[in-house]
Amino acid sequence: MICWPALSTVAALLILLGIQGEARAQTPASPRDLDAFLQVARANSPLLADYAGQVRQTRLDSLRRRAQQRPQLAGTAAVVAAPTVRGYGYDEAVSNGGNYAAVVTATQPLFNRPVLQNDFRILENQGQVLRNTGRLSALDLRRSITDQFLTAYAAQQQWSFSQALLRQLRQQDEVLRQLVNGGIFKQTQYLTYYLSMRSQEVAVQQSQLVYRRELGVLRFLSGVSDTAFALLEAPTPPTHRALAGLSAVAQRQYTLDSLRLQLDRRAIDLGYRPQLSWVADAGLQSSSPMPLRLARSFGVSAGLMLSVPVFDGHQRQIAYDRLKVAEEIRRGYRRFLTTQRGQQYNQLEGLVQASNQLSATLRQQLKVAEALVKAGRQQLATGDISILDYLQLVNSYRAFQFNLTQAETERLRTLYAIDYLGE
Repeated sequence: MICWPALSTVAALLILLGIQGEARAQTPASPRDLDAFLQVARANSPLLADYAGQVRQTRLDSLRRRAQQRPQLAGTAAVVAAPTVRGYGYDEAVSNGGNYAAVVTATQPLFNRPVLQNDFRILENQGQVLRNTGRLSALDLRRSITDQFLTAYAAQQQWSFSQALLRQLRQQDEVLRQLVNGGIFKQTQYLTYYLSMRSQEVAVQQSQLVYRRELGVLRFLSGVSDTAFALLEAPTPPTHRALAGLSAVAQRQYTLDSLRLQLDRRAIDLGYRPQLSWVADAGLQSSSPMPLRLARSFGVSAGLMLSVPVFDGHQRQIAYDRLKVAEEIRRGYRRFLTTQRGQQYNQLEGLVQASNQLSATLRQQLKVAEALVKAGRQQLATGDISILDYLQLVNSYRAFQFNLTQAETERLRTLYAIDYLGE
């Protein structure tokens, strides 16, 4: 059978080794995909490192508590003179003229194993709370990095689409110039097309600046020092996980709080138990500074010390009442969080279905718009469609593509939000 202190020490050591191993893991210097950004963000986060350090501190607190249970040695030295001048001074029965001492005292509580075990459980609970808080912080970090990655990737997609559209307009520009020279279209009509193409060039530059800004924000949040221009890889949609119950990271905090309240109540009960300790001292104690007296004043003493609580002004009951209020608060938070998470999960599932329908509709409309643009390009070569009508088809195609990019981004955000609730 493994005792709790040993189990606590081993668990803390394993956590320490795990944290050190994670810190030694290689992280990409210039991440491109979402997983790489998350890995770099976790490695660079000072908050996560702070919680990891606090976990290591709880292990040291456990070792210190174990040391407090061992015999405690304290050295005391005193040279106190109580002179009597013309018959005035302390009574010799009280002072004996002075006190000269150099004593080493040792004390150790007896039968204190229940208190020690409960203290170890409290320290272990603190370590669990810190680890769970670290997981919550890591989840929040993942959520912010993922959201910014999706925003940057959507900006990249929009920039890529703007470039593709500009290439199409430039290719069509060569055809239109020939048609204008052939007298099929007027010069004023071509100028309208030319202005639209120039506007698209501005749109490409603007979308590139937007992508650069969003990429910089993503790197800033992740702690990446790289400033080179790069393209992101497409994110992989997460699996649709079920809602995590009381084992969820967010819910576990209240489970640990309940355990801590139970341990605090037991600590109160243990604090009112009679406490027995052994006491021993050895050294020099004398009432005279004369060398002969000092040489004969070396000795030892030993005994037992019993401490029994008698009356504390009802502090024990007040402590119980305080824990009762804390338990009511904890239950209120947990009920609210359970309801909140269930409502959010159901709402997100509905949003996923609506997003899937919207994306499917936009893809169908985009295919139709793309077919119309191709048909319009062919008719434009023969003069069967005006330039303004062709530009209207291009603008509609551009709008559908923009809406599809936004819809896909929001769909991924919703899927990742459901994935977080499955933690």
